[in-house]
Amino acid sequence: MKKILVLLISVFVFSQDKNKNSYNLLIDKEVALEYKDSLINIGWTFQEKFPFFYKTAPTGKAPKSCAFSPDDAIVAVTLLNQKKTAVQFFRTDSMHNIKTLYPYCETEDRNKGYAEGVWKNDNEFWFTRMTTGDFFIWHRNNDSIEYHDSKGRWTKIIEINPSQNLVAMSHWSSDDITIFDVNTKKFIRKIKTGETPRGIVWLNDSIFVTALFDDGDVEVFNANDGKKVHDIKGYGGAARDLQYDKENKIIYYSNMGVAKIFKYDWLNKKYLGEIKVDYKPNTIRLSSDNNYLFVSCRGPNNPKGYTRRSPRDGDIFIIDTKKWETIIKWRAGNQPTGLDISSCGKMLAQTDFQDNKITIWLIALD
Repeated sequence: MKKILVLLISVFVFSQDKNKNSYNLLIDKEVALEYKDSLINIGWTFQEKFPFFYKTAPTGKAPKSCAFSPDDAIVAVTLLNQKKTAVQFFRTDSMHNIKTLYPYCETEDRNKGYAEGVWKNDNEFWFTRMTTGDFFIWHRNNDSIEYHDSKGRWTKIIEINPSQNLVAMSHWSSDDITIFDVNTKKFIRKIKTGETPRGIVWLNDSIFVTALFDDGDVEVFNANDGKKVHDIKGYGGAARDLQYDKENKIIYYSNMGVAKIFKYDWLNKKYLGEIKVDYKPNTIRLSSDNNYLFVSCRGPNNPKGYTRRSPRDGDIFIIDTKKWETIIKWRAGNQPTGLDISSCGKMLAQTDFQDNKITIWLIALD
């Protein structure tokens, strides 16, 4: 029986290279057709155009972020507009909703607005509630939820540093970042930022970057003393999400206002380029080998308001970070928003904000 070491099903081949996931660009419909029947039999849906195989499941209202568990068995989806409902957890093999969280809130009308979430490990999922400025920790092993005051207003992004001893949260209305000890949950400090901080990415265990939605700038801080390390002047509002290439010391960030992705050399403190994408680029995710950047774009706003369905569906882009060009794009659902890559490198999860849907695209198979 032929042993498959490397197989591309959508865009990339997944392989092992020096203990890292490595992707090589190869679009091959013939390979997809060869394994079409066997993949359909285990739950994948086939389509004629790239990226060939996918799974979907309905969610609650306004699915915001999505995040694979470290073991890739579950994808978590936070809900922005479903009252009393915070997070839904789906099995990646069956797409069955296996758990839904309903945190308590003293004021019923404020029990919504669950913005972002991140896994600390396979047992702990941390997430935020904008309306009350709280953050929560769901313990999978005993199905319990911890409640904590984030010390900020309109809490958005939550990100844990590489060593998992500090967690940072951005606050849209109080214009600051708060830092907590991950192990003790003790509040450490509040760091004043520019207006409307949104995305966060850690450069190392003490230095983090945040994107300012209001003016499009990017600020760099030291979490240990709260001091600003550097300013990256943007090109107008609204900076949204960030990723960091630790090997090459490059910062990537999206700007929803100008519909562009920016590439910034952290060592030499200079821009390396920008790429135009679809309207309202939202979330960006970097492949484990740092060669490709995935971008979810919500598409154009509805003329009657951005909270309504867009006049057309949005796109997902894949950018080659070395050649600095778009490799491919495809049309997703109405307002693609959340985005995440599985730890194994084989799956890409994406939420459609207005379609109330989670989709997993098959990236590679071995």
